[in-house]
Amino acid sequence: MIIEKVIGKIEDFDVEDLSIDRVMLDHYDMDKPHQKLRSESGETVAVSLPYGEKLFGGAVLYKDDNKMIAVDLVEEDAIEIRPSGNLQWAKAAYNIGNMHQQAYLNDDCIVVPYDAVLENMLKGIGIEYIRCRRKLTGEKANHVVGSHGHSHGHPHHHTHEDE
Repeated sequence: MIIEKVIGKIEDFDVEDLSIDRVMLDHYDMDKPHQKLRSESGETVAVSLPYGEKLFGGAVLYKDDNKMIAVDLVEEDAIEIRPSGNLQWAKAAYNIGNMHQQAYLNDDCIVVPYDAVLENMLKGIGIEYIRCRRKLTGEKANHVVGSHGHSHGHPHHHTHEDE
């Protein structure tokens, strides 16, 4: 089966009489527009999305009268960052961006994949966080245009002392 477009979100469909076959992905695989996947039932699904389109949790790849194939996220080793006040939100966002980390914004926290250097930085600047296993959900903060990541013309000053 070859999937060339996402046909909607699970919540857009009446799923009461359907069996839902899930394709479980981590946050890295969500960003790949071309890949071969295996559903929980063992079905092979080739995904080839148009330029700029990405998979997301709840994306419906296929549906017929009996079955739906949908994308779901696996739980990953993560850090939930819980800044208090605007200054801490700004410090956290600046440092996450400077480290080129994937970040997912929620009303009460920022969720990032676990990274020991980032964890040490958060300790150093005194921002509350917890390390946990969870789905990396929320509004994706990083919106990279193109395939190279940076098109702006300023130098990056990284201070990764623990690397």
